[in-house]
Amino acid sequence: MRRLLSPTVVVPAVLSLSLLGALLAFGDVGQIGDLLGGFQPLYIAAIVLLLVAYEVVQCTQWNVLLTAEGIQAPLRARLFAYLVGDMARVLPIGNYFENYLLLRESGTDFGRSSAATTLSVLIEVAVCLTGLVILGIGPWVWLRPLIVGGLAVFLLAAWGIRRHYHRRPRPRWVANRPAICKLLDELRQFQSGVAALLHPRVLSRAAALGACYVVLGGSVLFLVVRGLGFGSLAYGDVLAVYFFSIAFALIFPLPVDIGVFEASGTGAFLAIGLSRSDAVSAMLLSRLFTTGTAVVVAIGAIVILRDQVPAILRSRPDTGDPSPAGGPTRKG
Repeated sequence: MRRLLSPTVVVPAVLSLSLLGALLAFGDVGQIGDLLGGFQPLYIAAIVLLLVAYEVVQCTQWNVLLTAEGIQAPLRARLFAYLVGDMARVLPIGNYFENYLLLRESGTDFGRSSAATTLSVLIEVAVCLTGLVILGIGPWVWLRPLIVGGLAVFLLAAWGIRRHYHRRPRPRWVANRPAICKLLDELRQFQSGVAALLHPRVLSRAAALGACYVVLGGSVLFLVVRGLGFGSLAYGDVLAVYFFSIAFALIFPLPVDIGVFEASGTGAFLAIGLSRSDAVSAMLLSRLFTTGTAVVVAIGAIVILRDQVPAILRSRPDTGDPSPAGGPTRKG
């Protein structure tokens, strides 16, 4: 209970709720309610099918990356960790909840498996930014130069940090601080996982799967727009709005994306000519479908793969062995 009331959880939650409240006021609650109530139910089945396909493709990508790292956790444990963990993506640092579940289930090192999750997120951002450079968003002529310039700065900063990190030895005082030693140990495992993933064959497969599920997500937003009756918007325009909202939500320095995704998507919709109420309605309904499907899938995974639940609930004693069970053994 104390963790739920900690500032790291409460502050992002309050900010997210504030953003959603501001969006509702901005779009006029009454008009939004009328639009949502008039959604054409014929689109629901197609939206759900696309979201299920989205889950399947992203889960496949995550398993491809875990396999490339040499992680040998059972398939049932991987599936359970992803399908249940996906529901927690809206929470602070929720993208890594699946790694925590995999640690609880099979003892897979958190730092090593989180390399797969991090690469998946980076691929998602890269696909969205590439799509934005190709498609653009209406009158936002500044968007393409900003993306290209921002990417150049990011790569330069990453290169500088990498060189600086490798040059500095570990300080002596760290040895007397177990928590910091554990953190550095996880960082080494993370680096080891990243090194295993940086191969053309692995990256090409992961990127192809990433592009596939991002386009599926954009297609869901397009069907939401059609179901609300906004038939004048082209598929490419809606896809660009989705790319922008996802990239912005992942890059923006707030540990949750609820509110950020909706606000950025609303701004992009306004740029291509949608009204305030229409834009807010489309983004809110898209969130409702994606979150609702993730919750249903997680509940289904808990029911079907219920044998994995005891492994998560039981206490894992600290054996002092840093090697991940079911994963590659650390050398040296």
